[in-house]
Amino acid sequence: MTALIKQADLELRDAIQAFVAGFAHPDLEHFKPGIAEWSDDWQGVSATRLPAADFLAASLASAPPQTKPMVELLARHADDVKWEQTYTKADTAISEKMLASYGFVEVIGSRGPFVSEQVRSGIGVYGPGIGYPPHQHKAEEIYIVLAGGAEYRLDGQPPRYAKPGDLVFVPSMLTHGFYTGDEAMVVYYIWHDGDIRDFYTFV
Repeated sequence: MTALIKQADLELRDAIQAFVAGFAHPDLEHFKPGIAEWSDDWQGVSATRLPAADFLAASLASAPPQTKPMVELLARHADDVKWEQTYTKADTAISEKMLASYGFVEVIGSRGPFVSEQVRSGIGVYGPGIGYPPHQHKAEEIYIVLAGGAEYRLDGQPPRYAKPGDLVFVPSMLTHGFYTGDEAMVVYYIWHDGDIRDFYTFV
């Protein structure tokens, strides 16, 4: 089992490196050094599964050729990786529907499986018909939509629907949130100068 987990982690790491290196967008450029310089040391993390993983198979239908390989890879290894959630029922701003249908897989970060103190990076899945309420945090953040989509709302900007292949950049402490439609959304995410589990504020 450990060999399967390590293989999944290695394949996801390599796919993320290649995906970021080949994705041209000015907002992504200052994140790239952190992605390129994480440790090659692997620390095993136990595989866990969340219901969010169940959306991956259907999400393949909305993934274009540019992003589909990332979705396929995670779908293939959905049982070999550690699925997490940042929030719990104690976070009353988060709906039960969201708690039941979202999750993320961290590939690079402070808790591994590949350690970095510069960036946190992985893939997140958000089920259909959920609202991620407005919030803010210290870390800069990028979402690149891999499948599905959502209406993103960033403070001071008009609402924007992000579809597969679109990048959304969230500067430090900017209030932001999003609303998924009839399909689940799969995103590649990267955080810089902060942890995905750091203090956040709902507004």
